[in-house]
Amino acid sequence: MSVEQIKSDMKKYILLWVLLIPALAWAQDRTVTGRVTSSEDELPLPGVNVTVEGTTKGTVTDVDGNYTLTLTPEENNLVFSFVGYKSQTVAAGDQTALDVVLEADVTSLNEVVVIGYGVARKSDVTGAVASVDAEAVARIPSSTAAEALQGRVAGLQVTTNGAPGGSPTVRIRGLGSVSSRVDPLYVVDGVLVDDISFLGTTDIESVNILKDASASAIYGIRAANGVVIITTRRGNKDQPRVTYSGYGGFQVPINRVEMATGQQYIQLLNEKDQIAADRTGGTFTARNPANFPSSTDWYDEILREQAYIQSHDLGFSGGSENTTFAIGASYFDQEGLARKNDFKRLNIRSSVEAKVTKFLKAGVNATLSTTRSNNAPGSLFSGAYIAPPAIPVMAGDTTFASPQAFGDFPNPAATLFYNNDETRGVRLVGSVFGEVYLAKSLTFRSAYGVDGSYSQNRRYIPYYNVSSAQRDTTRSLIRRFDNGFNYYWDNTLTYDQTLNDKHHVTVLLGMNAQEQRFYAMEARRQGVQNLGENTWYLNLGSVEGQTNTDEGFRIASLSFFGRVNYAFDDRYLFTATLRRDGTSIFPENNRYEYFPSVGLGWVISAEPFMQDQNLFQFLKLRASWGKMGNNRIPANTAVRVISTGGTYTPVFGGTPQTGASITIVGPQNLLWETTQEIDVALEAYFLENRLSIETDFYHRRTEGAIFPVTVNGAIGASNAQYLDNNADIVNRGIEVSLNWRDQIRDFGYNFGVVFARNHNEVVDLREGTVGIFGGYINVTPTTYTTLGHSVGEFYGRRVVGIFQSDEDVANYVGESGEPIQPGAQPGDFKFADVNEDGVINDRDRVFLGSAIPKYNIGINLGASYKGFDIALDLYGQGGNKIYNGRRYRQLGNENYDREFFENRWTGEGSTNNFPSADLSADANKQANSFYLESGNFFKIRNIQIGYTLPNTLTGKIGVKSVRVFANATNPIVWFKYSGFTPEIPTAPSSVNNANTTNITSQGVDINVYPMAATYNFGLNINL
Repeated sequence: MSVEQIKSDMKKYILLWVLLIPALAWAQDRTVTGRVTSSEDELPLPGVNVTVEGTTKGTVTDVDGNYTLTLTPEENNLVFSFVGYKSQTVAAGDQTALDVVLEADVTSLNEVVVIGYGVARKSDVTGAVASVDAEAVARIPSSTAAEALQGRVAGLQVTTNGAPGGSPTVRIRGLGSVSSRVDPLYVVDGVLVDDISFLGTTDIESVNILKDASASAIYGIRAANGVVIITTRRGNKDQPRVTYSGYGGFQVPINRVEMATGQQYIQLLNEKDQIAADRTGGTFTARNPANFPSSTDWYDEILREQAYIQSHDLGFSGGSENTTFAIGASYFDQEGLARKNDFKRLNIRSSVEAKVTKFLKAGVNATLSTTRSNNAPGSLFSGAYIAPPAIPVMAGDTTFASPQAFGDFPNPAATLFYNNDETRGVRLVGSVFGEVYLAKSLTFRSAYGVDGSYSQNRRYIPYYNVSSAQRDTTRSLIRRFDNGFNYYWDNTLTYDQTLNDKHHVTVLLGMNAQEQRFYAMEARRQGVQNLGENTWYLNLGSVEGQTNTDEGFRIASLSFFGRVNYAFDDRYLFTATLRRDGTSIFPENNRYEYFPSVGLGWVISAEPFMQDQNLFQFLKLRASWGKMGNNRIPANTAVRVISTGGTYTPVFGGTPQTGASITIVGPQNLLWETTQEIDVALEAYFLENRLSIETDFYHRRTEGAIFPVTVNGAIGASNAQYLDNNADIVNRGIEVSLNWRDQIRDFGYNFGVVFARNHNEVVDLREGTVGIFGGYINVTPTTYTTLGHSVGEFYGRRVVGIFQSDEDVANYVGESGEPIQPGAQPGDFKFADVNEDGVINDRDRVFLGSAIPKYNIGINLGASYKGFDIALDLYGQGGNKIYNGRRYRQLGNENYDREFFENRWTGEGSTNNFPSADLSADANKQANSFYLESGNFFKIRNIQIGYTLPNTLTGKIGVKSVRVFANATNPIVWFKYSGFTPEIPTAPSSVNNANTTNITSQGVDINVYPMAATYNFGLNINL
């Protein structure tokens, strides 16, 4: 055979294989066609997603519900998914024709929600219960999970805290007390805790919020302000999974308060001194601006340009038919906007559940959290506001400049430099449980949980001498140790049975025993040498002048409870709860009380007369009433203090008799602070379950609220007031939740709106009870809580203008013709003579607005297209006021902000809104409407853009999914308030030190930490 013949034959074979291989491949592939219909009406469903399981390969059904998809031999399982219907996974096998019927699924209604000591379908719930998606919580880069709930639930107000590691202020349906704790109860894996600062956003699997008394009643004595139930990560029966979630980024202040420059400050001082001299008839010597060339922005000196933040979470989970497990660790590191201020937390969590036998299941859940924080000085930001800008930071290379040329001011940079304040803590929250299946429908469960914490704070004050007003020669060391241990023991018996497919009954009986213990000790010594922090120990100081204090409390409680849930034909719903609560915090004869609640539901859409309509896929009317008691009042409220000693020892018949005297009096018959609430709601689903609306109307009345009573001085007691049941407080409002979700071929989108409006009012005060002044700035109160007004409402004189001239002062007269404000100067506040008695005094004070927002709104949007996704969260609130306490003048030469400089009164006709630079007169220092500003704001709460890499790429390396994302939190905030932020958090009061200070001082901005915008990039990996 010739070479040419061989070449010719080879070409023929090659051509044959080129034609044959595609034919063989085609023969191995197969085309599957089919039609997708609805189980409700057997009509075709257009837009159904049909994908090959584990890949992005797929198609969507046409207008007639038809689809066509080509599969390779390796591709078998098809996933059919559509909004409002249950997803199905069907094995294609060798079939080429595959029709599928999808069952309707009102997704959120069929979700199982945690209702306290049990679960229920959302459609069966008769109380106000809301759920938050764990993914929505995880995408907010914050130090605590509570902060990530902002804008997610109607009626839930979350005021963020800018400090690293700081807990936000959380309120559910307003403010129902004055002296008791007003934060919600948190239940983490069945353990009752007062805060969730130990939890990171990635530690959470689910969040459920119980808002009304009927839903919260099962938790009793600590649930009067609502309940937030959190479940941490759990294992599953799938093959073992390894997940990683992490991000890193930076934070910047969202709004820098611009202050007057050094030259502007000197100009203002000269104006002020000139006006003061005119007031007193004296003279003054103007400062020469050339002698003060410095212009220091003290915020520049104490704030970082960028504060870094990072978070990492690694989890392992898996299980078998009988055992599931999940373990993980997370690390969070956040620098504060203030220099030398930071927070670090390391969490280790574990969850193991095992079916030991056919009738026994046991499990353990635990989260161990360790934290360390370097704390900012308490007055850092207020000090930076008032410090004179006309001095430099340093007077030399190593010496801080003294501001004493202008007054007794601290140098803020020195305050920060000499600050050594560190807190370390460890906290364990965990539980163990056992479930015994006594019969098919009868389960006994016993669970024991603990919340143990230990923290130590060390503050060292070295020797320094900046000025006579900023110096310390004592070399003091202060150490404080806090120990808390709370335990909970629950025993429940649950009967769950469905009879004749129409009657579903769940009966729960249980008991709960809990004990809360707290102990703290603080000690101080002077003379501790500064040889480095390794030598900062108390025993290295002097015993002379040493001090130590300790404090603590113990509260024991015992409760018995029962709940009945009944549903007939999934149409008529009934829930009843009864608790008998007892707690040691009340006097012995008042320790036990009964608290009932009831809820009714009517699923209107399940009625026969609704079957022919197509408007509603689901329509439910529900109503509830409940009564709860609250024991979260200050410890030892009902305790009288008796003193003994020589002063109280008389002599009878020559024999001394030991005497005693009540030095601190308390209430004669302290009763439970109780809350009664009515809730009426309507839930509806429209447009093939794409649109859902839920509207609640509620009226919550706190009766016998713990309120201060003034002590008669003639008694001789050392306390000026004590706490007793003296007030009734009402919160009433409306909540609306609206959600829409849809899928158009490869494009899916959703949006939701939550809106709430609340009215807060003290509606009753017992006879003889006076109101409470609060919000003190030095000795000046800014709020007053009394009948007919909200808790902590701002109270002061109403400014009606600025005096423009001496003639203006003289012409402002009453009916007698005498000047109303004698002694006032041009440029001073002109106050309204409210009672028209011809004189301005405290009787002319009026209510000026409340710090409690009247409404808040959250808007949440999301979209996805193939591997891309985007989520946008918006939040706003309004109707509230902020008291700008930073502008309050006390020493006389404080700095001014730029807005004041540009708008101040400088002479007749210059302005009628801002006063002159001289605010030193006593009248100008009184609480008044000038210092009140709008608290309204609206912001981009969070925006995140992500991309999931194709499975064809990640599958080659054995990775199930990889997602990268970019995130921005608080990038834009719209508000008019002149401070750093309109969100003024109130520090949550604890059981042992709950008092009126925090609650009645809400909305007063004196030293609020700046709010940050956060920008970060992250990665999610699922192996």
